[in-house]
Amino acid sequence: MDEINNEKLRQEREDYKVFNQNGSNDYWAYTICGGCYCVCGAKVRVVDGQPVAIEGIPESDLGGQGGLCGKGVATIMDYHDPNRVNYPVKRTNPKKGIGEDPGWQRISWDEALDTIAEKLRKIRETDPRQLIWGFTPSPGTTFKATVLVSPFFVSFGTLNRAAGGVGTACGAVAHHVGALVHAAWDILPDYKYCNYVLRCGGNEGVAGGRSLATAIRLGAEARERGMKMIVMDPVGYISGSKADEWIPILPGTDLAVFLAMANLIVNEIGIYDVEFIRSRTNGPYLAGSDRKFVRDEETGHPLIWDEQDNIAKPYDDPTLTHPSLEGEYTVNGVKCQPAFNLLKEHLKQYKPVWAAEISTVSEETIRRLSRELVEEARIGSTIEINGQQVPYRPACVVGYKGLNTHTNGLHQYAAMTLINSLLGNQDVCGGIVGSGTVRGFGHPDTGRPSFQPYASYDGMLTPGVWFSKAPWPPPEPSGPGLLNFTDIFPHAGRNPYPYCEDWDEIWTNAGRPYEPQTLGLYGANTVMSAGNPKPAEKFLKKVPFIFSINTVHNETTEGFADIVLPECHFLENLDPSASQGYFFNYPIGMDKWSFHVGMPVCEPKYERRCTTDILFDLAERVGIREQYNAFLENWFSNKLMKWEQTDTPPTSFDIIKPGENIRTYEFVDRSLKFYFGEERGLEWFIENGVMTWDKKPEECYWRYHVDARIPVYYEIHEHDREKVKQRAEKIGLHMEWEQYTALLSYFPAKFYTDVDPDSEYNLVGVSTRDVLHTQRFSAENPYVDELSQINPYTYNIVMHEEAGKERGIADGDTVCLENFRGNKATGRVKLSRLIHRHAVAVVGLGGWAKGRPVAYGKGTNFNELLVADHNHIDPLCGAFEICVKVKAYKVDSEQ
Repeated sequence: MDEINNEKLRQEREDYKVFNQNGSNDYWAYTICGGCYCVCGAKVRVVDGQPVAIEGIPESDLGGQGGLCGKGVATIMDYHDPNRVNYPVKRTNPKKGIGEDPGWQRISWDEALDTIAEKLRKIRETDPRQLIWGFTPSPGTTFKATVLVSPFFVSFGTLNRAAGGVGTACGAVAHHVGALVHAAWDILPDYKYCNYVLRCGGNEGVAGGRSLATAIRLGAEARERGMKMIVMDPVGYISGSKADEWIPILPGTDLAVFLAMANLIVNEIGIYDVEFIRSRTNGPYLAGSDRKFVRDEETGHPLIWDEQDNIAKPYDDPTLTHPSLEGEYTVNGVKCQPAFNLLKEHLKQYKPVWAAEISTVSEETIRRLSRELVEEARIGSTIEINGQQVPYRPACVVGYKGLNTHTNGLHQYAAMTLINSLLGNQDVCGGIVGSGTVRGFGHPDTGRPSFQPYASYDGMLTPGVWFSKAPWPPPEPSGPGLLNFTDIFPHAGRNPYPYCEDWDEIWTNAGRPYEPQTLGLYGANTVMSAGNPKPAEKFLKKVPFIFSINTVHNETTEGFADIVLPECHFLENLDPSASQGYFFNYPIGMDKWSFHVGMPVCEPKYERRCTTDILFDLAERVGIREQYNAFLENWFSNKLMKWEQTDTPPTSFDIIKPGENIRTYEFVDRSLKFYFGEERGLEWFIENGVMTWDKKPEECYWRYHVDARIPVYYEIHEHDREKVKQRAEKIGLHMEWEQYTALLSYFPAKFYTDVDPDSEYNLVGVSTRDVLHTQRFSAENPYVDELSQINPYTYNIVMHEEAGKERGIADGDTVCLENFRGNKATGRVKLSRLIHRHAVAVVGLGGWAKGRPVAYGKGTNFNELLVADHNHIDPLCGAFEICVKVKAYKVDSEQ
């Protein structure tokens, strides 16, 4: 290893010496696991300066209470990967594109950062939007991506985010609806008290997702005590393998089933949580014939009909006692009725027999599931938790990617959420809770960290902690001014643009207000993960300068990056953000608060640097350290925990002042002492590993402690429809504007209308989340690769055995999947009965980077089949359609 010739890097290395105070050659050190975005508490054995083993922390509820999943255990191999990026490098081959050799040349940190800083300073002087950025949430990046890296770009003055990793196939809808309903990034069953779960299109607690090891532990305990889990999913070999019952369903048709179930609950069974609808939702708000709320003439607040006083009152009137959910009224000369009454009547059209024909789930099954959910929810019951009586609703419906990554994603996912609202089970004991704990009173000794959701515009629930575009109150449609057009779409935090085949045409229609000059990537493999690689390649080749912060080279850095900066692996990284995912990934239910710090277990090798130190250094060179410090002060001291804070600088300073150029070590130490007291700084965590304290029922079961409502009626869409349509149509975005409706309605996913019903493209291609993999990164891990070759569902294309028989395809044959545009993907087939008869499943792998030799050529790249254009995006939230109609046929294995 060469001598370090950078002064800042030498100073940073001095900071690391404290992490092995006794100088032992064989010791255990505390940190977090960076194998995915679940940041489970971990401890690592280090021998002669080399990590050799990793396991969980029994005292922590963030994870498996001592256990660690296989992916986590395998991360030791990622640390030892001989293909790691060890020094800053620059590209010498001017030609860019998929498969191009970059001709890396080692350079100094000063040259690398000065080159980047010079380009950023010029951009900032002209138009900050010319800097675009992207990231991936894992592995090893997690909250660094959203709490440290993204704020760097926000502080620079650009909101031009181009999803760099799994963002395009992520939870664009789930996160938006999760915010509106739970003030959380995602949802999970309250496993400790839940008795009945209907799981649809998601594998949390089985193959991935938020709180993976935590959910695995809690889910296994729940099943052992008798919790019933029914899985409705096109594939049955992932979550279905843990279920009491697997119900195959056609991909993207869950919406029909959910609407039929909601209809049965309110109009046939007639049992639902009336008090929850009255007091916790916008169901009582009065709506006129235009489907918009009737508002108080003085305050503009939505009105509710009070049955007690027989008069309309604003929703926040303290004299309001008994909101009406039914009936018709005349208010201010306007005929109106409660929104819930409109919804109830609207749902009558969605009959179970209709849903059965669309989804292939039988009418009898739809009726049974509806009845069982109502019975198991025990509506009206309570339970005593720590001496407090709290509402008890031990049944729920839960889902994720399989529901929301469709052109009908908002309606589909929100319809699932509506069922939970009817059961009154949201953020109450035994029901469905946020993927974390969104209300926290802080440590008993200090009252920190503290946060909670609150009511804002129209009395609706608003997250107290959020990274990415704020979901509520929604901004007015504006632009086009952002490369991904999310300024036009107020409810979209992300979408696959600009990595779409029609981006250039649409940007031209928008007048090309500027051109992207620099792209900053963090941990991302954009060309592999952003969607179809061809349009991604086309855009990336247009960007004059691209820099990446990464631990390894991948398909994107090799093909397109001009400079790559070597980041420390999580086992050698000091990470102040590790426990900042309160609403994203934290112990759920009554599990203890468990606060961890991502700490280096050994000294970094070569010239790898801690993420925050890279950002601090770059911020100083660009001239935005003051702004960056202000953001970090606001966030880490819990003053303002959102991206939108450039106009709200801190007025007091508890952790870091504007002009301070401190390094990561001091910033982390100050943050911890602010949270837990002077005696519990970084050295305390080095010694003890985790800070835990008991959770209060009113923190995790907060629904009736926060005076805010959630939507069962999406009135805001009625306001936005014409405004969004006008701006979008003007630049060539012609979308299904009928989805901008207050009433959840049925819309078929676009891939069903791409081809005729009797077309030869009669299989639905789906991309499954594999139990062994973290996105595409882990395919380079030798342990994971070995297991993947044994697991028949990982590297193979999975097809129903009857579908194979009809096509003359035998188990192990090489097959080609071809979409209606002629795009093809090939792989070896695994025939199975554990998949829907009309679906074919692929784990999205198939790498080609030279810097990832283990992953090279393994599996099939499903993304090559996807259609990336505005017709295949949810018009409300920007969700990318990741299913596609294909035909399958046998080919020669050498093709």
